[in-house]
Amino acid sequence: MIRQILFFLSFIIILGCQSSVKPSPGAPKPIPQKKEVSLVHLVRPPNPQVTHPPLLIILHGVGANERNLHEPLAPYFDPRFLVVSLRSPIELGPDSYGWYKVGFSDAGVVIDPTEEDAGRQKLLGVIDEFIQYYHADSSKVFLLGFSQGAIMSSAAVLSAPEKIRGAVLLSGKTPMAIDQHLADAAAIGKVDVFISHGKNDKVLPITDGQQLKAKLEKAGVKNLIYKEHNGAHQLDGQHIREVLTWLSDLL
Repeated sequence: MIRQILFFLSFIIILGCQSSVKPSPGAPKPIPQKKEVSLVHLVRPPNPQVTHPPLLIILHGVGANERNLHEPLAPYFDPRFLVVSLRSPIELGPDSYGWYKVGFSDAGVVIDPTEEDAGRQKLLGVIDEFIQYYHADSSKVFLLGFSQGAIMSSAAVLSAPEKIRGAVLLSGKTPMAIDQHLADAAAIGKVDVFISHGKNDKVLPITDGQQLKAKLEKAGVKNLIYKEHNGAHQLDGQHIREVLTWLSDLL
């Protein structure tokens, strides 16, 4: 989507102007991977190479692809991370993917909860595939999702918290079909969460971010950071800088 591409170009410029944010020293170029993992993805290996690295999985928004977040963000994450950027499983158009299809009607956005939940199950399965294939540390798996990617990440936290150490939820909302899959509150309480949402978001209104925060807290999340910025449906440079530090501190 042209608007999304323009946003990411703007974000690269903003991020590049911040002297406090530097690419990981000696970070290798991203490696396209598929092999024995069921979903196409890009990889930024850890530096230095270790036997069981912490794993950071990036999930893009609907209509985007694995490059949209990987290219502007991956070089800046803590070098200890194995960073993997997923391509969502459903092809929506040329170079355009999603975890589930999104339609529109006079009543608003139309989503099939069953398809959304199938995406959640697919994500949980591929997390296990990454851990096995890349020999990642299963106790240090982190998710970072934007928009639909944030919805899927929150679904993983709420339904399978034993798989997730922390999650960054950018411009997301509460999954529609999650209530029947909620995990035990004590287990959910062990996951740290960082939420960022734009006050002027016209795609997923700020109330969606507020409701997601309330849902996570009610479900058991104890360590939750919630931030609102003045932008629209986009990443915020200051919040991303805070996320980089937050993730490093959790390792």
